[in-house]
Amino acid sequence: MIDHLAVIIPAHNEEDEIVDCLTSVVCSAVLAQRKDPELRVQVIVVADACTDGTHDVVAGFAQQNPLVEILSTSYSNVGRARDAAGRLLLRSLRDAHPQALETAWMAFTDADSRVPEQWVATHLHEALLGADCLVGTVAPRPETGSADLIARWHETHHLVEDHPYVFGANLGLRAAYFERIEGIPALSCGEDAAVVAEILKAGGKVRRTDSCRVLTSARLDGRVQGGFSTYLQSLI
Repeated sequence: MIDHLAVIIPAHNEEDEIVDCLTSVVCSAVLAQRKDPELRVQVIVVADACTDGTHDVVAGFAQQNPLVEILSTSYSNVGRARDAAGRLLLRSLRDAHPQALETAWMAFTDADSRVPEQWVATHLHEALLGADCLVGTVAPRPETGSADLIARWHETHHLVEDHPYVFGANLGLRAAYFERIEGIPALSCGEDAAVVAEILKAGGKVRRTDSCRVLTSARLDGRVQGGFSTYLQSLI
């Protein structure tokens, strides 16, 4: 059983994207809470090394949405940003109850992504079935790229159950395993795949599914060299 869910969203200069991302996440969380009123949810936006209005935009959103909180960092590193929020969660869970890590779940997405309504519920369901890590799928948002680019991306990705991919914009893990693998590595990119590899090494059960596909930006000027946008550039 999961009684505490934390959604972690790293954001570097995302003032134009973050509100729509948060709106989709909060909608998904509220729907899950309607099914389980005892579920505690927090949404942590990590405003990492932002030089635009991201922090103020999130702060304004949080005033109207009590599930949302903001953590400011200056890492300029998505792995360290995700890790900082995870460690903040672990500290609060330990203060609440020594066994709280076993019944808490971390779900990760990106600031330029939009999660489906069933996203939170799917993470919780897979955790209930015994998953220690959920690896979901991601596809580019059609309105953010050319039809040719989107088609090329889908030609190279077969999104099905038990797929072989790892996307940081649709990843979840049990809080106890976050502690067991000693958090998220401070890699410039690829920290998501490294996390899944470490969970498998630690004996965790990994569930790969296409049942809660996240849509993300097809922009070519991404925030991480070697990330999703870099791959899209290679398709042009």
